Amino acid sequence: MFFTSLNFLVFLGILIPLYFLVPKKIQWIVLLIANAVFYVFAGTSGLIFISITIVTTYIATMIIDHLYGVQENYLKENKALLSKEDKKSYKNKMMVRRRIVAVSCAVISFGIIAVMKYSGLFLRGTEFAKSLSLILPLGISYYTFQTMGYLIDVYRGTYKPEKNIFKLALFTSFFPLLLQGPITRFGDIGKSLYEPHSFDMHNFVYGLERILWGYFKKVVIADRILIAVKTIIGAPDTYDGAYVLCGMVFYAIQLYCDFTGGIDITIGIAQILGIKLPENFIRPFFSKNIAEYWRRWHISLGVWFREYLFYPISVSKPLLKLSKFTRNKSETA
Repeated sequence: MFFTSLNFLVFLGILIPLYFLVPKKIQWIVLLIANAVFYVFAGTSGLIFISITIVTTYIATMIIDHLYGVQENYLKENKALLSKEDKKSYKNKMMVRRRIVAVSCAVISFGIIAVMKYSGLFLRGTEFAKSLSLILPLGISYYTFQTMGYLIDVYRGTYKPEKNIFKLALFTSFFPLLLQGPITRFGDIGKSLYEPHSFDMHNFVYGLERILWGYFKKVVIADRILIAVKTIIGAPDTYDGAYVLCGMVFYAIQLYCDFTGGIDITIGIAQILGIKLPENFIRPFFSKNIAEYWRRWHISLGVWFREYLFYPISVSKPLLKLSKFTRNKSETA
């Protein structure tokens, strides 16, 4: 079920009034059911993989939280008996246990992506590879990155884990995010997903405007320009020189309008429901340089890699030792 399909519009036309008509305390349950229905339309096999991610993440975060509790109680009960070195050693031992749990969960979730997306490179042409390509879960990259970000935050102690597995399932599977993002953090939308919302005309009007603007960019601009792009690319002997330059410009516009159009629809739907999502693009083509361009393009993905990959690696002990070693070598050279 895609944004531009009739089924999606019917689905949305039923969900929005139903969401505001039911008792407020079960609004989040209605959203959870809507997510399941959305996923069934996309292919029931996808439910298996997203369920694995939800269950393994829930179990892992509960174990990590339990280990934090064990550590806190042990240190409190033995405060007078433990030396500074004993406390440090115990904390390191518990950190290793939490890390093993977190890494194991991440391997399972990212392993599913690896198998589903890249096994075709090694099994190209086989029937097994063809079957794998048919069951590629909808939005697997988005919900995996989003949920693994939550796992890392719990591991770091940034958030307490969500103890209700169904609420975690809602965060993982919120349907507008599955098609084109943005990748959100639990602290950004977790509370907003579960708390009650009253119908707000301001949110409805601006959300609807955002949705219509998104459809305009996707259907009117992106889909029309795509025809020209395919024509130029499909006949390289006929179209060369200036046509190639036009094709490059058209493709950039098509990609931008298709991607940001989907984000506009996502943010608009969420705004109507009273849920605030972060912006994912901030006029990237008006950037002054390449670095600024990438900061404005697919912002949520860039933030994810910076917060959960690049920064942790840059301050890790092995890299700090390597940096110190190379600095000393350069000074003595």
